[in-house]
Amino acid sequence: MPCVLVADDSTEFAEMLRATLEEAGFEVITAYSGPAALAAMGNHEVDAAVLDVLMPGISGDAVADRLRRLYPELPIVLMTGDAGVPFVATADAPVLRKPFRHEELVDTIRGLLYP
Repeated sequence: MPCVLVADDSTEFAEMLRATLEEAGFEVITAYSGPAALAAMGNHEVDAAVLDVLMPGISGDAVADRLRRLYPELPIVLMTGDAGVPFVATADAPVLRKPFRHEELVDTIRGLLYP
C-alpha cells in the first residue's frame, strides 16, 4: 500500500485529507508544519507528499525544494488556498487550489504514482 505524507497547518483539513486518501487505499502520515513534514520523511518510507504552501516554520514550497534534493524521484503535490500568493515551486509539481474536490487529489496522486 503506497504511503502519502499530508502536511497542512490546519489539523482538521489534514485529517479530512487523511480520511479521503485512506478510503482510496493509501497509508497516510500527517504533519502540521513544515519542520514536522521533514521529520516525518526521515521516520517513514513515503511514496508521495502533499504539502500546503503556507505553513509555519518552513513553507510547503521550501519543504518541496528540500525533498526534491533528498528524494529526486518523490512525487510532490502542492496545495494553496491563496491563489495570489507568489511562491517558487518546481515546475513539475502539480498545484491544487483549495477548495478542491477530493477526487481531484486522489486522481492527482494516482497519476503521479502510476503514470
